[in-house]
Amino acid sequence: MNKITTHMLTLLIAIALLFSAGRSAEAQVARSQYSSIDSQRFQINRPLSDFVRVKGQEGNYLQGVGLVVGLKGTGDANSTPTHAALALMLKHMGSNSGNGVGGEYTPEELKNVKNTALVIVRANVPAEGAEEGDFIDCEVSAISAKSLDGGTLAISTLQGPNPHDKTVWALASGAVQLYQDKIPTRGYVQKGCRIERTIRNPFVTADGKVFLVIKEGHKDWRMAQEIVFGVNNLEQNISRGNSGQIARALDQKTIEVTIPPQYKQEPVFFVSILMETPIVDSLLNNKVVINRYQNLIVIGSDVEIGPVVINHNGIKVETANPEASKFVSIDTQKQYATRLKDLEDALTALKVPAEDIIDIVEALHHQGKVYGELIYIN
Repeated sequence: MNKITTHMLTLLIAIALLFSAGRSAEAQVARSQYSSIDSQRFQINRPLSDFVRVKGQEGNYLQGVGLVVGLKGTGDANSTPTHAALALMLKHMGSNSGNGVGGEYTPEELKNVKNTALVIVRANVPAEGAEEGDFIDCEVSAISAKSLDGGTLAISTLQGPNPHDKTVWALASGAVQLYQDKIPTRGYVQKGCRIERTIRNPFVTADGKVFLVIKEGHKDWRMAQEIVFGVNNLEQNISRGNSGQIARALDQKTIEVTIPPQYKQEPVFFVSILMETPIVDSLLNNKVVINRYQNLIVIGSDVEIGPVVINHNGIKVETANPEASKFVSIDTQKQYATRLKDLEDALTALKVPAEDIIDIVEALHHQGKVYGELIYIN
């Protein structure tokens, strides 16, 4: 990148940040006037279900070992376990054309078979559980085959994650589809897993309590207490003014709720009411979510950055703006703060790759100039 181009990029970024800094500083003045937690101007009500999940309502997974057949010569080669499994499957299917004592095939007879692959089969049961007869997707991963493209999963039994429990919870079979052509050893069977035994996830304890787990991105002490206030206000409403305290925070992520006596026999009805409880949520959105694998970055509208200069791949980024000093901010350390979203918009307009934007954001964060929380997801 030549010097003229670099100068133009720097100038464009500076203009964008100069414009945004004024807006940000003005916004901070307004926000400082309404900084009380009880202020309604910068708060909204959202249902409790947006913030928590009910403990016990978690997903489960089933797993097993199976055989994918019908491959185009891309199966396991010289794999004794695969040939032994194939011989056992043929025996269970009633084949008696082999050279074994009972007419079964021996692994040695099948050693030249290359159209079969030994695979790990896995199915994720949703948080609400599954009823007998339900069909869900299952994932198939090769152990040593080159490709599962065009194969069919033979009937496989799936058990729970506990290796000591031999209960068969589901059967899986069907045509294998690849997730990605560039990864031919991993695929799935759409609706290929049939639940054989009902799976239910209890959510009420023996002493009549429900536990709420605050979702990622909302776990903090203030939110835990806000939920307690909201739920206890719900109890006062349904008890017609009685000052019942049915909720208490165990820590910054777990809320214990005691089911009121009138709902002891109707826990589902109570939870349906509970999850609609209005919870006060501040409009402050100061989190940055980063997915390095997909080069994805999501920036909250209230994330701000302090004065700093960064040189990255020929682009000079300067966030300091002395003219913004005439504005009074909540925190004097953020006197020159501007929105991170405006920086990201400017860089995107200049066609800076998302991977480079993530590098810049992380560099700012390491310098302590990102006034928000970075959250990494897979």
